[in-house]
Amino acid sequence: MAYDDAAPGRSPEWITILWWALAVATPLGWSSVAFVYFGMMAMGRPLSFSHALVAGLQDWYPWALLTPLIFFLGRRFRLERKGWVRAAAIHLVCGSLIALIDLAAVTAINQTFGPTVSFVGTFREVYPRIVLRYFHFAFIIYWVIVVAAHAIEYYRSSHDRELEAMRLRAELTEAQLAALRMQLQPHFLFNTLHTIASLVRDGRGEAATSTIARLGELFRRTLGNGQRNEVPLRDELSFIAAYLEIEQTRFSDRLSVRFEVDPRTLDASVPTMALQPLVENAIRHGIALDPRATRIEVRTLPRNGCLRIEVRNDGPAFLSDGGAPAGNGLGLANTRARLSRMYGSDYLLEVVADQPEGTIAVLEVPLRAAREDRA
Repeated sequence: MAYDDAAPGRSPEWITILWWALAVATPLGWSSVAFVYFGMMAMGRPLSFSHALVAGLQDWYPWALLTPLIFFLGRRFRLERKGWVRAAAIHLVCGSLIALIDLAAVTAINQTFGPTVSFVGTFREVYPRIVLRYFHFAFIIYWVIVVAAHAIEYYRSSHDRELEAMRLRAELTEAQLAALRMQLQPHFLFNTLHTIASLVRDGRGEAATSTIARLGELFRRTLGNGQRNEVPLRDELSFIAAYLEIEQTRFSDRLSVRFEVDPRTLDASVPTMALQPLVENAIRHGIALDPRATRIEVRTLPRNGCLRIEVRNDGPAFLSDGGAPAGNGLGLANTRARLSRMYGSDYLLEVVADQPEGTIAVLEVPLRAAREDRA
């Protein structure tokens, strides 16, 4: 931002700097007034309060008025590795000139409002004495303000870089999540179309037509979520219930579904389409492989600050070749990648063998209320 830029409705930056400078100069000035007034009184050389006021405030308010200019010079000629010699030379010249200007203002104030004991005489007589006595002090104040300008500019630049890095990370994460979401939706569509094709091959045209209608409704809900990465659990459960209706048609109502939902979890936030891969795997690797398997159970509950979701089936254990519970298909791998992007390591997704038979898929994410504007 340029030195004098200002957002609509905001004061120019130089006015803000001036107000801050006056805020710093005021307590310093009045403490100087008290020091001069009571100090001279203690030394037996009392000054009138008006003279003490001039003597105390004259050292600070001129510098407050000059601070916006010095800030501009400090930012314009920064003492950085490249070009610091030139910047230092410019500050030596500017610092000397501004110190002389400040001391001229001090002299003029004394001449106008009544000289203190130390500054008796005409302007031409007093000014050289003030310069000889206080030039080094004024020059140091100039450099203190320059350093302050550098420090504030460095902090602002560092803060801006940090915000920009955070913005870029957020954009990268959002792009990755969008890519994963776009992978999952065609995967879901393919599996549902496979179900419809099976119904057509079995001569169940009416069931296929009904399934197509339900599929249209599911995609209406999916597209209705737009680019949202998280939705309330109640919405996700409604989506899963509709999906399971399609699967119940596929299995000629052999499939029974049970939801055990803690009401405290209904407004909790969950990743969009996070449950569908869990339910799909329960059907594909459980119900579809064993004609005796008939049950899918979905359970939600709060647990240790997390939302815990369990998807159970009573089919054969969904195991990998090594005998451990499997769960690395596209749907679950995609879900794991999304969870990692969204929550870091603060999530759980596992598939474990149930007892005495079946499999449980467990998902845990931080328990927090869903926001309607979450994207």
